[in-house]
Amino acid sequence: MPSNVLASTAFLLLILSAATLAEPVTSDRLASGLLPSGETRGEIVELDADGGGFIAIFQASRRDRSHGGIILLHDQGTSANSLELIRPLRLGLSQAGWDTLSLQLPSAPRDRVPAASQSRRTVILARLQAGMAWLIARKSLNQAIVAQGDSGGPALQFASEKPPRELRALVLLSSPIEPAEADGAADALVRIRLPVLDIYAERDHDAVLDAAQARRNAAAGREDKQYRQAEVPGAVPGFFGLEDSLLSRVRGWLAVNAKGDAIDTR
Repeated sequence: MPSNVLASTAFLLLILSAATLAEPVTSDRLASGLLPSGETRGEIVELDADGGGFIAIFQASRRDRSHGGIILLHDQGTSANSLELIRPLRLGLSQAGWDTLSLQLPSAPRDRVPAASQSRRTVILARLQAGMAWLIARKSLNQAIVAQGDSGGPALQFASEKPPRELRALVLLSSPIEPAEADGAADALVRIRLPVLDIYAERDHDAVLDAAQARRNAAAGREDKQYRQAEVPGAVPGFFGLEDSLLSRVRGWLAVNAKGDAIDTR
């Protein structure tokens, strides 16, 4: 790839990552103007959630038939095209036959008061709903959510509270359960009626590791036994150097737990 394209791509990725620190709508619209699809290996789409505009990156299945759609939610401080997990997964899953839609999420509030955190969660839930509706309009009727880090909480809430029938599975990657949310998250793990894959790194953040046993205990109350937790040996937060292994694990699990009728994409 020419050096000027590489430099441009790096600059645009930096802008998008930095944009997560700004106001959600403003940053998303700025990013949508700065990220041409040819430089992100995907299509920038502008969506609306309860009157608030935001962007997402869509990558169609690279195979003749699509298994369905995967919605990806990035961690706080990263972006919809983050080199940490999200970009490798959205591209790798499209190579495996999935349409992927990576949503740009609002930044975490500087002031961690409950009202601010709840406001951000409400926005994420609305964006999830908008993303699913967009995929459904494209005839993607078999969907799953892959949520990284702090986005796991809203994703779990969404999947456990009357989820759309098109949603088939949930994957959590290094998702902590904060003490203030522990009871609600525990209830959600019992209520949810979808397969859940909970993956974390052996040397993950303390908040993730400290809550791992609590998540296992909560999920033990599920009658359907469709919760699976897996620790990746030797991995650090972000699974750096193990992206291919993680992709293989997620891809294989989705093939079994989020099966549906493949759609011809030709």
